[in-house]
Amino acid sequence: MVVTGLWCLPLVIVILHSSPSNGWYRSTKIRQCENRRKTGLTGRSHADIVTAAKLWAPVVRLAFGEEWKPSSVDYFLQHVNLRGGSPTSVTPSTLPTCNSNCYLETKTHLSCPSCREPAVFKGQDPASAPAYAIYEDKGSVVEITYWFFFPYNRGKRACGGLYLDNVCPCVKVWGHCPCPRIKGCAGGYSTFGNHVGDWEHVKIKFNNTKIYSIYLSVHDSEITKQYGGEFLWIGNEFRKGDRTIFTTDCTHPQVYAAKGSHGIWPNTGDHVYKKLFNGDKLKDLCSAGTAWKTADNLKVIKMAAKGQFTGEFSFLNFLGRWGNREQNCPKIIGHCVLENGPGGPPK
Repeated sequence: MVVTGLWCLPLVIVILHSSPSNGWYRSTKIRQCENRRKTGLTGRSHADIVTAAKLWAPVVRLAFGEEWKPSSVDYFLQHVNLRGGSPTSVTPSTLPTCNSNCYLETKTHLSCPSCREPAVFKGQDPASAPAYAIYEDKGSVVEITYWFFFPYNRGKRACGGLYLDNVCPCVKVWGHCPCPRIKGCAGGYSTFGNHVGDWEHVKIKFNNTKIYSIYLSVHDSEITKQYGGEFLWIGNEFRKGDRTIFTTDCTHPQVYAAKGSHGIWPNTGDHVYKKLFNGDKLKDLCSAGTAWKTADNLKVIKMAAKGQFTGEFSFLNFLGRWGNREQNCPKIIGHCVLENGPGGPPK
């Protein structure tokens, strides 16, 4: 037994030394990560920029329970018709430049402004859905904008009348409310801000070949300025004030798409981003659900003028809207139940 134990001792030492949990393994992984993070633009050819675009492509975490997943443009166009232009049935290569009066409309009729009948709204498995990257070479600066397409944007449940938030309906006595407080909606709830077609984007910037920043777009420009915008690279993460965007697999920024509406946020949580004049609030719900690894299916093209994109990227010439026309727009909310489809990239 003693002999056997002595024979086993060197083997145990070897096993412990080679274990992935030891310091040697961790330090090796750290060095590998540092080297990957130092990799920026190795050149300015299309191939060089494609390589950099994939290396720094974001991982988009969809929310738990997300029903409205991303898809390719090709998949979406099979389920819509062009209105206000020709041909009526279109593909990425035949979608015309058209004009701002043109729009895409689902072949399956929507029986109500908030109805969700068309199967295309569900999108595709994120593992097979592409992301589209458009890059611009501005000399010392190169910008790569990653565009994400979703066939449907589910809006926000909001009060269609007056929203009362813990209001005392009677006269207070010594600062206390002697009767039951009222909290809720007088007028009924509805889901506002739905729209067919949804384009979201983030932008990576390189300065003098080095990674410099990431820019998050969150709904409109006012909300983006407050909650998104530019996060600067500080060596191993992107940061803006006290908010941080961490990377996964060394170089891929991990961002979070709001449930249903897909606004891109730097972190999980319930993000209240707007207060309506009737007292109700709008918020985005973000959680670490399915990881959409955009680098795995990334289509990259150089920026061009409208009308100059060709082949499978011809859809980028389209000047119309990517969804059905608006319906049911009560003035008290300032939003339609079904909004117009959005404009598309580049912009």
